[in-house]
Amino acid sequence: MAGTAQETSWLARVDVFSRLTEEQRAMLAPVFRTRDVKAGDVVCKQGDAGDYLAVVSAGELSVRVVRGGHETEVRVLGLYEVFGEMSCLDPAPRSASVVARVDSQVRVLSRTMLNALHTNAPALFSGVVRGVAERVAERLEQTNASIEGLLVTKRSPTQPRQPSLAQLQSDMSRGRPHPGEVTLQAVGALKPFSARDLEVLKTVSVARAFAPGESICLQGEPARAAFVVVSGRVDVLRAVNQKIYQLARVEAGSLLGQLALLRDTRRSASLRAVDDVVVLGLARDRFDALLAAQSPLAIAFQEIVTIAGIQQLRMANALVGYLDGRETRREIPDIARRIVRKEVAETLEEADDVEAIAAAYLQTTLQNWDISPSELNRVRVVKSEGVMSAAEIAARLKK
Repeated sequence: MAGTAQETSWLARVDVFSRLTEEQRAMLAPVFRTRDVKAGDVVCKQGDAGDYLAVVSAGELSVRVVRGGHETEVRVLGLYEVFGEMSCLDPAPRSASVVARVDSQVRVLSRTMLNALHTNAPALFSGVVRGVAERVAERLEQTNASIEGLLVTKRSPTQPRQPSLAQLQSDMSRGRPHPGEVTLQAVGALKPFSARDLEVLKTVSVARAFAPGESICLQGEPARAAFVVVSGRVDVLRAVNQKIYQLARVEAGSLLGQLALLRDTRRSASLRAVDDVVVLGLARDRFDALLAAQSPLAIAFQEIVTIAGIQQLRMANALVGYLDGRETRREIPDIARRIVRKEVAETLEEADDVEAIAAAYLQTTLQNWDISPSELNRVRVVKSEGVMSAAEIAARLKK
């Protein structure tokens, strides 16, 4: 037993796996493959396909990015630090190269082995995904802050045609218990779920009804639940310099506020009923109880939420990288302004600060992953060394 504890003790020191039980760590440790690398060896190369995560178990690794034809060290990875955790769940080209600074060792968990855990040890799989999810959620919030810091508001927006913040607050409603039967269809975000899964979702969620114009939740308030739109349409509204903009209009099957299932946060936008609307509210404590009970619904739901967050994080990181690379004028790139002029066109006025609105749009998508801007799939995304290939755009910016 002492030998087993020693063999698995390193897992307890890795943030992604720190919440696993000792029994789970004992099951997980043999799944890793050990790889020894000499100083100067390339562990993985920027642009190569990535489908595994790795933990530094000895030595030190250099994370390097090619910018403008020059390779720059952007980070040093030390003992028990992780890289590639997103690719293990959602394969994509590596965004950086990793090179051994000294003779080192890494322990590798492949996507193939992770999928095997999904089949044979669902509780362990769920624990690993939860660790990745928490790391992604933390990085989402950091990226959100980066977007805020890299933008400069240049103009004052005009008076709103959408309702003011005060009016939204006065229209605030927690809704009414929905008296009828709730019918969930496998559409939108719910498409991957079976009829049985949807029945379980109904039993652990609270159904509320809202009249047209009523606010379901308000920007800035604590977020403790995710919402599933059962019927009707919902506007996603965001205040920018006291003006309210409609960022999206979503329909039945949409899932909003997923970040609330992963960590304490605040609403990045307000939700308002357009029609008579019924929503299901899935509270985080209920969700955690389902995970603890090894519910197939919760495990699948957690994986979908985490992968959606990974894809949004990649999109946001690409844009933050664009912003950060501008030395003289740090402003939203043309791609984001085009998104705003398409998605928020009805509420734009000539003097509005499009760049600030674009930033708000991007920040909102980091918490509400059903409103990812589809236009990102159709535009040319430019990086310092040239234009991304179609495959790289698809991998990094897919919905």
